[in-house]
Amino acid sequence: MSNYKDYPLSRDTSAESEELFFKLLSKKSGAEKLRMMCEMTAAVRSLTMIGLRSRHPDDSEAQLKVRMAELLYGAEVAARIRDRLLLDESAEDSVVKK
Repeated sequence: MSNYKDYPLSRDTSAESEELFFKLLSKKSGAEKLRMMCEMTAAVRSLTMIGLRSRHPDDSEAQLKVRMAELLYGAEVAARIRDRLLLDESAEDSVVKK
């Protein structure tokens, strides 16, 4: 089984820095690692949504969510949820207008 030392993760990070990173990471509990992963995932999703809004400024929130689903899960999954998201948005719009 290979270990992380066999394959540098980053070209711009020294081997010593990577070793320190993994040493510190190995001291964290499973719960701490899970929390870190969840925070990173939320940050990536947030940045992705910001990018989608920038590239598609006229899209509704539902349309942006469909685009996000397509990026994350592929076109087939996005197609399956597209109608539901757009229908939910349409229902919300009609309640707000009343």
